[in-house]
Amino acid sequence: MDILCCHFCAYRALWLLVIWSIISFNSKGDSDPLVLSLKKESSYPKIIGCVPCSHEILMGSYFDTHKSLSDPDFRIFLDQETRSSDFCERMIHNIEIFGLSSLQRDLIGEGSHRKLITTMIFNDHPEFTHFVDDHFCEAVVVEYLPAGVFSDPFELQHLVGRKVFRDASVLGDTNLELPSALSSRSVVEIHSDAMNGTHKVVVQLPLHARYPLLDYRGYVNININEPDLLLRCRPKEDSELNACSWTLIDMGIFNGSSVAAWRTPCGNEAHAMAVTIITYLSALVCSLLIVLSSAFFSQKETNIA
Repeated sequence: MDILCCHFCAYRALWLLVIWSIISFNSKGDSDPLVLSLKKESSYPKIIGCVPCSHEILMGSYFDTHKSLSDPDFRIFLDQETRSSDFCERMIHNIEIFGLSSLQRDLIGEGSHRKLITTMIFNDHPEFTHFVDDHFCEAVVVEYLPAGVFSDPFELQHLVGRKVFRDASVLGDTNLELPSALSSRSVVEIHSDAMNGTHKVVVQLPLHARYPLLDYRGYVNININEPDLLLRCRPKEDSELNACSWTLIDMGIFNGSSVAAWRTPCGNEAHAMAVTIITYLSALVCSLLIVLSSAFFSQKETNIA
C-alpha cells in the first residue's frame, strides 16, 4: 500500500508539472480565429500543354526526378514534361472560357488545426456550360506548405473516399511526428470536380501546425504562399487512358500578394530555463521517491518473512 501511495504521489506531481508547463507556454500568443481573407479579381489563363491521362497526380512525376522541394519550380517542370496535340491546339481558341472572375482564400479555425479554403469563381462565359458538358474537367490546386505546417495524408484519403475530392496526395516530407525544426517543406495536390453545374469550385484543405521552436514573443508566424491553380480537361469520348491526354490550363496569376499568415502559439523562450530546471528537479525527486519506496517495501517484506 505504501509503495502504491508513493507512486500515486509521483505521478500526480508529474501531471501537475505538465499542466503548469502547458499554461506557461500558452500564456501568450493565442492564435487568431481568422488571419486571412484575401480576394483577388481577374485572371489570365494560358494553355501549358498536354499530359497523358495515366498521370493521375501531376506532382508525382515531379518527385520522380526531384528529391526535395528545396527549389521547386513546378511550372518550368510542366513546360518540360507537357507536349502539344490537336486537342491542345483547339483549346487555345477557347482559352477565354476558363478565366476566373474571382479568387478568395480564407484561413479559418483556431489553434493548431485550421482549414485553408480556396474559392474559385469562373467567368460567366456563355460557352462554359456547353464545354463542361462535353468534357471531363478537374480543378487542380497545388499548395506548397512550409516546414511548420502539414496536411495529414490519411485525412485526405478519407475525404477522397467520401467524394469530397476526386483525388488528393501529399508529397515531400510526410512525417507527421516531426517538429518544425526537423521537418522540411511538403506539397499537397488536390483534384476537385469542375463540372458541378455551377461556375464555382471550393476546395477546403485541412491543415495542422507542427510543434514550433521557442520564441520570446510566445508565438510564431507561418506564411503559406499562393498556390498553383490548374484546370485539366479531356473530351468525354477519350475513354482509353493510354490514348487520351489532359490539357493543362494555368489559371493565371492574380495581382497582389496572396500569403496566408498563420499565428501559432509556442513556448516562450524566456521560460525555457525555468521549465527545464523544474522538470529536471521534479523528475529527480519522483525517481528518488520511487527508489526509496521500493527499497522500503522490500525491506518490510524481508522483516515480515
